[in-house]
Amino acid sequence: MALVRRGVAVGRASVPGALTAPAVPQQPGAHPAAPPSPAMAGEAAAAVPSKPAHGFAVIFGLGLAAAGGLGAMTVNTWMDQPVFQVEGEMSVFAALFVFAAAVERILEPFTRWMPGRREQERYEKAVADMENGVPGATNAVAHAKASVDQARASRGVLMWGLATGLATVLSAFGGFYLLRLINASPDTWSAVPQWIDALVTGLVVGSGTKPLHDVINNVQKRSNSTMTPI
Repeated sequence: MALVRRGVAVGRASVPGALTAPAVPQQPGAHPAAPPSPAMAGEAAAAVPSKPAHGFAVIFGLGLAAAGGLGAMTVNTWMDQPVFQVEGEMSVFAALFVFAAAVERILEPFTRWMPGRREQERYEKAVADMENGVPGATNAVAHAKASVDQARASRGVLMWGLATGLATVLSAFGGFYLLRLINASPDTWSAVPQWIDALVTGLVVGSGTKPLHDVINNVQKRSNSTMTPI
């Protein structure tokens, strides 16, 4: 309560029971902290698990591989191609590597029609929105990232089926049979029909050049270790 003498306040008395907020010390020159916005304060990091490839991609990929086997069977029925022959296991792996690289280059222009481009654009837009502070962008980024991963898985299955089918047909046309290549007598060995041999070759070539490159490196290391004198 203030004491007034002739209209002039000369003092101030504290009111019993009144609560006052404690003073927060402020550094000299520091700007007061702005309260967090409701949109950003209520936003938390989101995690969405990645899903496997779409069912249609798996079915279509397996169908492409099966179509390659059917094509190889047709080729072997109407054509009698001589068996391609090389000498040495390194020559076999080198021929497989060249074959796989050729198939990859043939299929490279078709990748533009594979799934994943639209999902990638949505993911990049969501990331840009998150960096600009758009409310709800964090949750959108998590969902977009899961969609991109699923599209990539579907893309991989489709590309594998397409590469396997194409490599199987090309194997039958060129007489390039992996099981007969690694056999001692490819001309007389007939334990496996040629179209199945072509399908096996297509499955190996359809896996890409990376696994073949790893196998070649392992074979080279093994050969070097056996040739190194003790």
